[in-house]
Amino acid sequence: MFYLAWQTLFWLILAFLFGLFIGWLIWSRRSDVEASELRLQIRDLKDDLKMCNDDLELYKKELEEACKDESVPPLPSSIPTARPEEADDLKEILGVGPILEGKLKAFGIYTFKQVAAFTPNVIKELGATFGSFSGRIVRERWVEQAKELHEKKYGEKL
Repeated sequence: MFYLAWQTLFWLILAFLFGLFIGWLIWSRRSDVEASELRLQIRDLKDDLKMCNDDLELYKKELEEACKDESVPPLPSSIPTARPEEADDLKEILGVGPILEGKLKAFGIYTFKQVAAFTPNVIKELGATFGSFSGRIVRERWVEQAKELHEKKYGEKL
């Protein structure tokens, strides 16, 4: 009886070790395959990243070219000049968001006082550069709003 129990235990241990060995072979090959697939994906992602960086550089050059001083007409003499340090938050004017504020700053328009000094000719000239936003200056009453905001902030009526 002891011999039979001993032999059964021996074969069970041997079967367990054989199963571990087969499992190790299968999983080690699987991880090698997965690792090679991951290496390929990493290489593809690096290529994509390089292409995106190249595109980004191209877009930066195009943006710099588009924002050169030559592409921005000078301010008309009817609009007072201002320095960027004196800038008001033009987004307080209803209808002026970050994009339009950036366009106004590109023209050298930083303050409510400058917006309040817009004449119909200036409005027409600026509106033409705003693309789909062209009619907003008149429609949303920027000049009137700028006068009110300037008076509220500085106590000076324009």
